[in-house]
Amino acid sequence: MKEFDVFKQPNMCLCIPIIEANDCGIINGRESDYVIIIDFNKVAKHRNYYVAIINSPKTRLTEKLSNDYYCLLINKDFFENIYAMYDEKAIQRFDNYHVEICNDILKYLNMFAFESSKNMPNSEVTISAHSTLIGHWIVRSILGESVDMRAISSDYSVARAQHYIEQHYPEKITVEQLAALTYISSSGLSHRFKSEMGISPIEYLLEVRLQKAQNMMRRKNISLTDIALACGFSSLSHFSSSFAAKMNMTPTEYMKRYS
Repeated sequence: MKEFDVFKQPNMCLCIPIIEANDCGIINGRESDYVIIIDFNKVAKHRNYYVAIINSPKTRLTEKLSNDYYCLLINKDFFENIYAMYDEKAIQRFDNYHVEICNDILKYLNMFAFESSKNMPNSEVTISAHSTLIGHWIVRSILGESVDMRAISSDYSVARAQHYIEQHYPEKITVEQLAALTYISSSGLSHRFKSEMGISPIEYLLEVRLQKAQNMMRRKNISLTDIALACGFSSLSHFSSSFAAKMNMTPTEYMKRYS
């Protein structure tokens, strides 16, 4: 694989192109591996996400790639065992399947490569942990339940607000209430939050509620009214209008697409 830097471990292999390669045959139609390609030049719909192309074993890549991508080969049994932890149904066949993955995965892929290239004590332990984490991250992304991390803050006041929102999203939450958790002013918290996260605390709360709602729609047999109330929306109409504005489709259309 002279076109790539290769970091190979028992269940996973990361291939990073080092020259422009027109032939992807070396990563195409793998017999016993799932192929996940993260193309950094493809534009994701969501902020802080990358576009990934997923192929099942023996499936060939049909679209042209830029030269800025990572290719991850994951052992079939290893990947399917992780998938089975989330969904008891047989795993679908992925044929150039597009999914968006939070860009935080790049940190773990780079750590995987770094650990694989160094002869450090107990590196096999840390590499195994990274492999498992990366596998879970990809499966969660496929199922629409990825932990996007939302650039988890190192600022205590922002992180404290994030933690509270994640735990109490069904409840009524105000900026004043969040600010009181860390004894700063509402305007001070809003400024810090917007500066670091790119959105306001209330916009973050809405993102969390909508993500929880998507998870419930994909994973549970429950009415839209119950989902709306369980996720902190005042009514079904409030939920539907918020969902449509963010997702460009109604909740009903979303459920039909992912059922």
